Amino acid sequence: MYPTSYRLPRTILYVFIGTQAMGIGVIISLLADIQDRFGFPTWSLGTIAGVSFAFTLVAHLWLASFADRGWERRMIAVGGVLAVLALLWMVTASALWQWVGARALLGFAEGTCVVAARRVVLSWDPDRQGRALSSLTMALTIGFLVGPPIAGFLNEIHTGLPFLLPALVEALLVPFLLVVRPGEYGRSPVRLKRRGLAAIPGLAPGLFLAASPWVMIGMLDSLWARYMTDLGAGPATIGVGFLALALPSVFVTPLSGRLADRINPIRLALAGAVVELPLVVAFGFATGVPFLLVVAALHSAAWPFVTPPGQAAVAKVAPPGQAAEAQGLIESYGLVLASAGALVAPPIYAAGGPVVLFFAAAAVLAVTPLVVLAKGESWRGVF
Repeated sequence: MYPTSYRLPRTILYVFIGTQAMGIGVIISLLADIQDRFGFPTWSLGTIAGVSFAFTLVAHLWLASFADRGWERRMIAVGGVLAVLALLWMVTASALWQWVGARALLGFAEGTCVVAARRVVLSWDPDRQGRALSSLTMALTIGFLVGPPIAGFLNEIHTGLPFLLPALVEALLVPFLLVVRPGEYGRSPVRLKRRGLAAIPGLAPGLFLAASPWVMIGMLDSLWARYMTDLGAGPATIGVGFLALALPSVFVTPLSGRLADRINPIRLALAGAVVELPLVVAFGFATGVPFLLVVAALHSAAWPFVTPPGQAAVAKVAPPGQAAEAQGLIESYGLVLASAGALVAPPIYAAGGPVVLFFAAAAVLAVTPLVVLAKGESWRGVF
């Protein structure tokens, strides 16, 4: 259990981070509507989605080390303010460059907040890294899930309301961040460079496994609303689709976090990665919305056994004073994969259809567990 003194700060932090994720869920669920409303080409969906991942990556590479140096609270507050500005920009955006710019700003805001938040929750529960990280992942997932249904409802009233609501909630929560204080957490007298961190036994396998599902995150970010629309779904059904895509993970993530604290997290992540592959292929064979929702729900239940255990593995072997930077390496690699997935998925989908797209995705995802198994000497016996 978290100490009693951390319960209120934890609640505030999780609601704050979850609200930011809600804003992301709103924009993702409305991408097809935005495309149709302003007449954007299909390739622009990849640009709008991919630029967000790219700027989140910039935030991680540039700012992760500051979270280990006592800047956590300032980073979370600044990220929140930037998220509010990005969401307000979306209310009036009409040109493609404006949507790209607003999405880039929101991505940078997310990267700034989340890398610092992970450092804070690890400081609150340093002996149970899997539990701490899975709790934050739950907050992000729940917030993301709330976004699409709200977007579908508010968009019918006014197209700006889906973005105004999370902006307002985020702005109201910023002053309450004063109570969010990190716990005691060792600071390393000698700081390793990123290459030195990656060379720690057991860290690289955890990093690559944790980041590998981001390929699908990028692809679904740019294509989910378009794919469901092409299968005949309206805005309300797309909102339900996002529930299927993420809701099962809310219930499964705590279990995966606890398991990662008790057994070898690399073995757990490998098992999850193997189960995930056929489900990725199945995405391509959807002939209707019901089948797609079933596949999405099963995939949502599988990926928590890949990313959270990989994160826990990294947290277990990383120097305590560079916890945020080590987690930032996961995010950085994952964001590169997500950006690539978001950029290439729409043109592949338009040219070859969903079968070709998701077979290709499964082939890419299979590389990581194969490499980790082949390099088993680098992690066996570490955990």
